[in-house]
Amino acid sequence: MIDIREPEAKTALREQLSVSYHKNFWQEFATTYVNDEKVVRWLFDFLLEETDRLSQTCAEIIRHMSDLNRDLVLPFIDDLVDALDSNRHDAVKRCIFRMFQYATFNENQSGRVVDIAFRHLQNRSNAIAIRVFAMTTIYNVSKIYPALYDELVASISENLNEESAGFKNRAGKIINRKWK
Repeated sequence: MIDIREPEAKTALREQLSVSYHKNFWQEFATTYVNDEKVVRWLFDFLLEETDRLSQTCAEIIRHMSDLNRDLVLPFIDDLVDALDSNRHDAVKRCIFRMFQYATFNENQSGRVVDIAFRHLQNRSNAIAIRVFAMTTIYNVSKIYPALYDELVASISENLNEESAGFKNRAGKIINRKWK
């Protein structure tokens, strides 16, 4: 691991993460640094500044951190929504929507998140995982804004017969309101 007290720590962290592609490393790193605000900020910086493998690695680490601390992403919601609206790798989008499933949003953020989530859900060229996590994000926001639920059900029912088994499974749970 990196000694974050050294002056070149951010550069050293960037270099280490650039060559660390293993899930076990991501989980250990996330567990070790989940409460270190400086490292968390650097990870978000790398995720949001980069468009290469480093951003994917950081997205996975941050996702693991958010499993340990759901509030971790709250200060970065607006930046993450902007990232979803840009040309990012599917792995980054998947991680962001996976974190958004458990996030709480203020009124302004809710509108932006729902808008981008609907666009990703309805784009059938997106990976299934991105679409499923976007669907779940909308569903969770619809618990606060119930009018969204009917729009979500209409959107997912439209081509349901043509969807994958995983998509149908999650859609069925949402339509029947049996998802957590």
